[in-house]
Amino acid sequence: MFGYVTPDKGEMKVREYECYRAVYCGLCMQLKADYGFVSRMLLNYDLVTVALLADGLSGQQGSPCMKRCMANPLRRRCMHAGTDGLRLAAAALVQLSWYKLADDLADEPFARRAASAALRLLLRRAHKKAAAAQPELDKLLAEQTVCQQRLEQASCANPDEAAEPTGSMTAAILKRCAVQPEQEHILERMGLFLGKILYWLDAAEDFEKDREKGRYNVFLHMGLDRAAAIEQAALQCRLAAGEVARCYNLLELQLNRPILDNIIFLGLPAGIRRAGQPIKHEKHAAPV
Repeated sequence: MFGYVTPDKGEMKVREYECYRAVYCGLCMQLKADYGFVSRMLLNYDLVTVALLADGLSGQQGSPCMKRCMANPLRRRCMHAGTDGLRLAAAALVQLSWYKLADDLADEPFARRAASAALRLLLRRAHKKAAAAQPELDKLLAEQTVCQQRLEQASCANPDEAAEPTGSMTAAILKRCAVQPEQEHILERMGLFLGKILYWLDAAEDFEKDREKGRYNVFLHMGLDRAAAIEQAALQCRLAAGEVARCYNLLELQLNRPILDNIIFLGLPAGIRRAGQPIKHEKHAAPV
């Protein structure tokens, strides 16, 4: 999982940051409610944006509540709960994780494959339930996982082509945030380019590790060194970010506009500027 789509905390008002944190914690609670305790270990920042976007378009406020967690057991945290956006984000996160583990089983070393197989076993029931909640999405994610594996086996050296499956997966998830039919195409296109950004940033960050372990990396197959790979990733991402912003500006949000503005216009560009660097996140909460 990626975790690149985050806000620029330093540019957020206190109430905006508290709302973002409440949605993050709410996604953790939604995972537990819908898919059990183990699924909370999958908690991911990128899917918080999905929940914010879906609820922002629908105008669904949710039900704020105060609960404790292991990160701060003596103090209750405000958490958003019960929205369709959180339910979509939770289901998508379980499904994405399931197919990421399937991809790991195909090309990781033995120890990593064993760990992935064990986690898939623990997530089997959660995935079955998520697939029942979003059957068309699950089918598409399965198909795109196979496409990604074929591209890697073919040693694809085209960065746009290599990023297409991740883009298609993200497009399918964002499409489900729509509340009006005319929003679907906009969200699909936004998701396509956002997914490609995630792929290129991940490939840039993993460049040295993939080179040392002999794993597939599209920038390695382009014959680039680390500096050139980071430069190429940043270039591709900047071009795609313009299209993400254009699509986003076409959406009429009823809620969460300041937070999403921050993510799209500040957080995402900041992430692109850090291309090739390890992600460091503050942990808002731990599973309870």
